[in-house]
Amino acid sequence: MQEIFDILSESNEIIKGVLKMRVSRNFMSAMLGMGTKNTTKRKRMMDRLNTGGTNQYLNTNTVNKAGSTQANYQNMKNNAGELQAIASKLTATGEDSLFAKAKESGSNVDVTKQVKEFVDKYNGMVKSLRISDGRVDNSYLNQLNASASMYRSALQATGVSKNADGTLSINDKALREADIEQLEKAWGEDPSFASKVSEAAKNVEANAVSGMNSMIENAYSNLLRGYGVRGNYFNFFS
Repeated sequence: MQEIFDILSESNEIIKGVLKMRVSRNFMSAMLGMGTKNTTKRKRMMDRLNTGGTNQYLNTNTVNKAGSTQANYQNMKNNAGELQAIASKLTATGEDSLFAKAKESGSNVDVTKQVKEFVDKYNGMVKSLRISDGRVDNSYLNQLNASASMYRSALQATGVSKNADGTLSINDKALREADIEQLEKAWGEDPSFASKVSEAAKNVEANAVSGMNSMIENAYSNLLRGYGVRGNYFNFFS
């Protein structure tokens, strides 16, 4: 999805063009009515319009903040989506599943690789939720913390522990030495920590998409409202 800053910038140029082309009759009459005695004032007003004075309706700090928030939502969405994909591999069943192959080979290398990737995406999602700090986002953080606490012992048996900020840490040695049964208890078949987190990640992803869409709608609405504040001067629809 296109960054909100780019969207706002493009919209700014488009609407500036609209403003230049659709100056209302009232504005033109006022300009013409100034006469030669007010040439300086008239020129100053026209210069302001033609040199981008309409940018006054776009606050740079607001645009930058919106871009940062949009980027955070994008990271949240990406991490949540990838987290679900990894969880799907970890919780799959059947003879071709990750754990079935691990038991057959006696090696946990492929499983631990997925666990590391899971933790990486989990931490990225948690950080994005903390940055967002919205009511709904905080409720997801509470759900994730509750799941981590519920599976605390199983996770620690595989070298994974929860930090104070809600992220996870890995003890590489303990993870490498964990046996297949310990790994499967924490990360394998449903119910497991991975399956619980996957359920939450699905909601997080949907909420991130909703947040991005809402920001775009609000940005366009605010932009048009800002450009229209001088209704006596500019008429978009006449």
